[in-house]
This record gives sequence, structure tokens and C-alpha cells, in this order.
Amino acid sequence: MSADQSASSSNENKPQSTRIEDILLERLKNEPKIAPQLGKPILVVIILFTIALGFGIYFFSRSPEKFMTEDPHKGQVGAPTADSSDLNTKRMQYAPLTDSLIGVIAANPNDAQAHLMLANVYYEAELWDKAKPQYEYFLAKYPEDVDARVDYALVLAQTTGNYKASVAEIKKALQYDPEHINALFNAGILTIRANLDDKQKAVRDAKPFFDRALAAAKKQNNDKMAEQIEKIKGELDKLEEDVK
Repeated sequence: MSADQSASSSNENKPQSTRIEDILLERLKNEPKIAPQLGKPILVVIILFTIALGFGIYFFSRSPEKFMTEDPHKGQVGAPTADSSDLNTKRMQYAPLTDSLIGVIAANPNDAQAHLMLANVYYEAELWDKAKPQYEYFLAKYPEDVDARVDYALVLAQTTGNYKASVAEIKKALQYDPEHINALFNAGILTIRANLDDKQKAVRDAKPFFDRALAAAKKQNNDKMAEQIEKIKGELDKLEEDVK
């Protein structure tokens, strides 16, 4: 059996992915080629985007500065979606906390912080549909909470697939903190996703977010984040030249 056949067989046995970076990768793989000479640059940027998307969704949405110094998810960058047994195990681990928070909210439905905590637990357990109304409740009371709105934007992308709406949510967050690194970073990623049918527009509209994220990272002396963004910007520059 060839390597390609083996990979194909392996992929068939995997559960269907629900994570949006995996969906993006599949869409890009299945797109018709623009021109033969674009194969290598597009392949490079796909690989880089896959890694970056993993960072954006699962790591940078939770305090990028802390992640860069303490990596609690070491080894998971760019990893495939966990299978159903792993996901069920993780959800079982969160179940006692979930039940406790549900009890708190039942006793005090107006406890906005409890709603936010429950939203965050659902987020970590990848229960996107359940996380969504909890974030919405909290943000209705505290619209200026940037971290919560960025997380909500990502949950919105997972539940609706409406990446433009997700970008709009992050833009709201940036009104309160224009130099929020992970908000800017994820805005760039989600902008690319929102424009998969037009690579030129995807690159053109995403680059300003990455430019601002890089400037913010340098200003905040977040060297590792700045290095990651510079790599992405370099690949975007190459892709922009190829699709002109």
C-alpha cells in the first residue's frame, strides 16, 4: 500500500472533525488549483495556517502572554481533533464543575460571573451550543469584556459557520482594546475563513489585523508572539504575490 493510500485509509477511520481549522484545511485541499505554479506556495500557507489556526482557536483565545511562558497544551499545536472517546473523557472531567455552576445559576439567575464561568467551561469542553447563550447573557451585561467577546466570536464560528459575524464581534471587542493581541490575531484568522472563495480578498483584508497584532506584540515585548505573526505575514506576502 502506498503512503497516499495508507493516509487515505487512516483518514477514513477518523471521526468527522468539528473543529473549524480542520474544516478550513479540507476546504482548501478540495479547492481547484488557480494555476500550476501556485501549488507550492499554497501548500506552504495551508500548513502554516493549520498551525496558526490551532494556536488562534485553542491557545491565543486564552491569554496569549501566559501561553507563551507556560504551555499547558504542549504537543497539541496543529494536532488533529481528539477522537470521541477523548472528548467524552474531557467532558466527564468538567461535569462536576458544570453541575456546580448550573446549581449556582439556578439559585441566582442574575449572577453574570457564574454565567461567564459556565460559558468558559462549556468552551473548554467543546460544547459550543451550550456555551453560546451563556456568553450572550454575560456580554449583554458587560459588553466591554474583550476576552469574553473574543471567545464568543469563536463559539459563534463553531455554531453557525458565520465567520463574518465572528469578525464583527471581534471588531466590537477591539473598540474597547485596540491593541488586544489575541483579538487582532483571531480577527486575521477568521477574516481568511470568511473569504475562502476569494484568496486575494482574504489576504488583503486579513493583513491589517496581523499588522496591528504584530505592532501590539512588539509594544508589549511579546517576542514569541511577534515571531509567530511575522512568519504568518511572510507567507501571506508570498501568497499575495502569487495570486495577483
